[in-house]
Amino acid sequence: MPVIVFLLLICFCPFSFSKTADLPVYSKKETLYSTKSGSSIGKLLLSIEPKNVNTKNNEWVLIIGDNGSKFFESNKEKTLWIFNKKLNASTFKRDMRNRDYPIEVKDLTELMPFCENGIRFDVKEWDELRNQTHVPFYINASPGQIVTLRLVFYIASSDAKRTTIEDEAKVKIEFEIPDPSTLQMQSQSLTQTQTQMQAQQGGGAAGAGGLAAMPEKIDYEEDARIREARREDSIMKAEAANRVQRVALLNAFITERNREVNDLQQEVNALLADKKTKVEGQVIDSIATVADEMVNRVDYWEKGYSDILLSEEGIHDKFSKFRIAHTLTLKKIDELKQQQKPYSMVLDYMKNNMLKSLGIGVGGLVFLVIAISISKKLTSKIKSIISRKISKIKSDAKKKAKEKARKPVKKKKRDDDFEDIDINDLAQI
Repeated sequence: MPVIVFLLLICFCPFSFSKTADLPVYSKKETLYSTKSGSSIGKLLLSIEPKNVNTKNNEWVLIIGDNGSKFFESNKEKTLWIFNKKLNASTFKRDMRNRDYPIEVKDLTELMPFCENGIRFDVKEWDELRNQTHVPFYINASPGQIVTLRLVFYIASSDAKRTTIEDEAKVKIEFEIPDPSTLQMQSQSLTQTQTQMQAQQGGGAAGAGGLAAMPEKIDYEEDARIREARREDSIMKAEAANRVQRVALLNAFITERNREVNDLQQEVNALLADKKTKVEGQVIDSIATVADEMVNRVDYWEKGYSDILLSEEGIHDKFSKFRIAHTLTLKKIDELKQQQKPYSMVLDYMKNNMLKSLGIGVGGLVFLVIAISISKKLTSKIKSIISRKISKIKSDAKKKAKEKARKPVKKKKRDDDFEDIDINDLAQI
């Protein structure tokens, strides 16, 4: 066993001496979960080191991936993509096609920047990660301050024709800014240790050979029990870490969905308040589609994380709040549809003022009955007046006709009488 340990030291030492005195303040193998489905995509080692141990240091290095083993642990061969700013997926595909690099983006409309919470990273326009990568970033923080990084990775697979960016994963990292004096002491200690190991490397072989000559009895059963206990302990730690990350991921997901559904509800309320502007049916349909898609995603995550929802009351309450807000939003969308119909304002007034509307209706009905009665009387009176007028006109017309008929008879009689007069009578007159 000592010989094996010594050989391992010999193999490890050159690697150790070839590196600088790195002082990681954070190092953890994170599980990447899909923001679309919530399922695990793979594991990625993330480490953070200061650029130097000076008191005024504000430059840090994020180390993505493991240099000693597989860069990104996943079921299939994957590459990771990061971006320095928010990009439209269609625009990005077109630009990459112009550069003779065929890229397909599946079920993603936007590509988010590598760090969501505004910390500046030295990232090119985009970067495809296939092996361990060092990415500098800058923060001005005091010792003891907790720094949070919200990182966004995009996962891609490749075939003979093209590369397809098919999923998105978000990782939250928190680390504490250490005291520079502590870092300096650790650096000096690490340097001294490496120097001593290097100095003892020559004489260690003889000592190891002497130890190797000593007989040693190995208890294989005890060794197997120890290995099994370590394995179970590692599994329990991994499951605990996995649960913590799943809880954080689920909490971030439902918090974001609650924000989105509240924003959607405010948008619908604004359209409802503007009663003068007509909202097109296509706009209302698109809002309803967004609401349906939103609840479908929440349903998918709720089923996949049922074990967490049973034990995490705070997250369960957030899901309940989403359900309530989503139901109210659907009612508002229905109101918006009704508002676009003719006389919708009158109907809304009647719904909101039932008693007043009933009174107005009864009053209107009474007024209508009275108006109809008055209208009938007026109509009857007008008809009577018109009838009398017509009768008078007809009577006058008949009189005039009779007078006209009499005038020729009287004239003829006068003419006859004049002709019957004896001229001698006229002479006597």
